[in-house]
Amino acid sequence: MGVEVSAAVTVKHRSGEASLLPDQAHELRAELARKIALSVGSEEIRATDIPGLTLGRRTATTAPCSMTYEPSVIFIAQGRKRVELGRNIFICDESRFLLTSLDLPVVSRVIEASEAVPCLALSLKLEMRVVRELLSREKIELAETGSNSPGIALGETTVEFLNGCCRLVDLLRTPQDIPFLSGLIQREIIYRILRGAEGTRLRAIATLGDQSHRTAKAIAWIRANYTKPLRVEHLAEIASMGCPRCTIISAADRDESSSVSEATSVAGSAGPHASGWSGRGECWL
Repeated sequence: MGVEVSAAVTVKHRSGEASLLPDQAHELRAELARKIALSVGSEEIRATDIPGLTLGRRTATTAPCSMTYEPSVIFIAQGRKRVELGRNIFICDESRFLLTSLDLPVVSRVIEASEAVPCLALSLKLEMRVVRELLSREKIELAETGSNSPGIALGETTVEFLNGCCRLVDLLRTPQDIPFLSGLIQREIIYRILRGAEGTRLRAIATLGDQSHRTAKAIAWIRANYTKPLRVEHLAEIASMGCPRCTIISAADRDESSSVSEATSVAGSAGPHASGWSGRGECWL
C-alpha cells in the first residue's frame, strides 16, 4: 500500500525531475486564470509593464482573423483558441500552450468563451538572444525529436511551466521587482520550453548558421519589406544561402513552406492593413 501511495504522489520524467500530481497542475492553471482575470479587469487586452508579456480576455467567441505571430509562447488559461497555419490546425487550451519560433502568418479565432467563463490568455514574446544565451551558457538536455518539426507547435503545460507563469504574473503586483526578477523568470520559462519536445525547433531557430535560423532571417526580411519587389538572389544573400540552396528544400521543409505560403495567401487576401494583420486590433493575441 505504501508503494502505491508513493507512486501516486510523484511521476518521474525522462529528465529525472519529479512532477506533482495532475490535480496540482489543475490548481495552478485555475490560479493563473484568476491572476490573469484580476490583472486584465474589464479590458480585452493588456500590454503589461513586464517586457514581452501581454494578457487577454474574451467574453465571446470570435470570427477567424488573419494576423502574424512573432516568436512567442501563448497559453490559454481558460477557454479555447484555434490557430490555423495552412492546412495545420492547432487547438490551444489549459493543457497545451502554443509555441511559435518564427514570424508566421496565421488565422486565429477564439472558439470557447462566454460572459460567465471568459477566455483568458497569456502571451510572452520570446527573445532569441536570451534563448541563444541559455543554450551557450548552460548544458541543457533536449528531447530527442526530429529537427524538421514545424515552426509552430503545441507543448504540455507542466507544473514547472505553470509555476513560472504564475510567478511572472505575480510581479505585476510589485512593479518595483519587475526590473530585477522578470528577466530571471522569463529565462526559467524558456528553459522549461527548451527541455520539452517542442524545444528542439526553438533551438534550431536560435542557433546561428542553422538552416532554420537562416530561414527565419529570410522570413523577417519578407515581413519588413512586404510591399517591395522580391529577388531570389537578394533573399539568398540575406539568408546566407546560394541560389541553388534556396530551391533545394527537404520534404519536411517543403511541407512547412507550403503551410506558410497558404497562410500568407489567406492573410494577404485582406491586405497588410486589414484589422489584426500585425496581431493588433480585434484579433487579440
